[in-house]
Amino acid sequence: MTQLFIDGIANISFYNGILRIECATVGSDGKLHPSGTLAIPGAVAGPVLQSLIKGTQELEKKMREQQQQTPAAGNA
Repeated sequence: MTQLFIDGIANISFYNGILRIECATVGSDGKLHPSGTLAIPGAVAGPVLQSLIKGTQELEKKMREQQQQTPAAGNA
């Protein structure tokens, strides 16, 4: 399985029924450099993007809950 590190999105296009998301990462020079392309068939692009949004929201909620349960280092 290939991992794709993403610091930002360089471009988004839709051509021949494929949603292409050109991803970028920040290099040692502080500039964005291409890191790969997500190619999602148009027929499933909506559900895939909704799953990413929902999953990110759930992770954010869990992280907030953990932060509330864990005392600050200075208060221990």
